[in-house]
Amino acid sequence: MSMQTKERPVPNGVVLEISGDLTYVNREQFKTAVETIRQKGCRHLILNMAEVRFVDSSGLGLLALIAQNFKLSQGKISMLKPQSYVREIMSLVNIQKLIPVYDNEEDALAGHQRAA
Repeated sequence: MSMQTKERPVPNGVVLEISGDLTYVNREQFKTAVETIRQKGCRHLILNMAEVRFVDSSGLGLLALIAQNFKLSQGKISMLKPQSYVREIMSLVNIQKLIPVYDNEEDALAGHQRAA
């Protein structure tokens, strides 16, 4: 299953709209999209997961890795609107310890501003 990503600037950050599956097959595409954003000096990346149907273990591993990469460059990552199936997988592996999950963009942005 393929994946599309589209970035959109927001105050103090970038929203990356992701649709499709975040899996082993698509990991390089996802990693490249995220790294490109990080290298532009983005401080806050918001992953909009509303259109993501499936995440496998390599997708989860990649999420953990990019969260750490952003931390190293003094940035942070938030996750927006994961579908219930995806959210369930995330909680099983405690991804939300690394990446806070929000239900709307305003909260995600506000969460970042509060932490700053």
